[in-house]
Amino acid sequence: MKKHCFFFLLLFSALSWCQNPEPDASVKDSLANEYIQLYEDDIKTRLGFSNSFNSFHIKDKNSNLDFTLSPNQRVRTTFTFMYKFIEFDLGYTPEFIRFNKDNESNGKTTFYNFSTRLYLGKWMQSIDYSKTKGFYVDKDDIGIDENLLFSDFQVRKFGGSTSYIFNPNFSFRAVFLQSEWQKKSAGSFVPGISYYFTRIKNNTPSEDNSIDIAAGPGYYYNWVINKKFLIAAGAYGGVGYNNTKTTYTDGTADEKVDGLSLQAQLSLNIGYNSERFYTGVTSRLNTFYYKTDPRIHIQDQQQFFEFYIGYRFKAPEKISNAVNNPQSIIKKK
Repeated sequence: MKKHCFFFLLLFSALSWCQNPEPDASVKDSLANEYIQLYEDDIKTRLGFSNSFNSFHIKDKNSNLDFTLSPNQRVRTTFTFMYKFIEFDLGYTPEFIRFNKDNESNGKTTFYNFSTRLYLGKWMQSIDYSKTKGFYVDKDDIGIDENLLFSDFQVRKFGGSTSYIFNPNFSFRAVFLQSEWQKKSAGSFVPGISYYFTRIKNNTPSEDNSIDIAAGPGYYYNWVINKKFLIAAGAYGGVGYNNTKTTYTDGTADEKVDGLSLQAQLSLNIGYNSERFYTGVTSRLNTFYYKTDPRIHIQDQQQFFEFYIGYRFKAPEKISNAVNNPQSIIKKK
């Protein structure tokens, strides 16, 4: 484990050493005016309708099984609030707008998620948490008459990523949630490191705790059409380390497995923007691939698809003062 940590520290030290100097304020302003439309003084709100889920594709050569363990997918609502460097996403779907009616065949799934992103200069930091309970295996995967339900199967995932955006002309905020807008087409090399902790348990005496760390290169491009439309695509590939520990409550000795982990991320976004109103469609796939045994292959997949509509408005003076000059609030108290 120490060798892997040293490798990641060495990689990012090299990236920091090779990066271009940060442009001064006047250069940044000119780049922003030419390539990027800023909405720094606006509060951005957004309502999204999404399908987000974590599934596991398992191929076991020992038993000749090849199947996918999936939650019962459903459309969910997400409300997003963005101001300055602050961004919060809260996902929850009331019962009256849940459209799927297949709980009897696919089981009932409960899902909660929270995520946030912070932008510090050319750095982007994401933090994600999700909890999913209730999975099933499709009957066609294993050749039986009815789907195999795992109502107590629960997955909690917590982690995030740290990325560095080399090209200051490229706006990652235009890709994610349109808190900025790309005025002229641009792309960027975006290396990053990701780290996730996953806890899996079922109605059994065992519990799996898994750590995934990966680092690698990425590239993203924003293509602007007629100033109002944007097509954004990107890909990231990482190589790293996986450690999985299985603990038991019935006296069985704990088991540990570690080894090479491969990660792949793909994203595609289509958006429309005006001064106040914006809308778009986004899709992402994040996959960790690893082997817990030479004959067992596992793909841990996070898939996301969303349609969203949003509106920007000027921040009230009290909120603006609190964020721009927090010391004034402390003095008043």
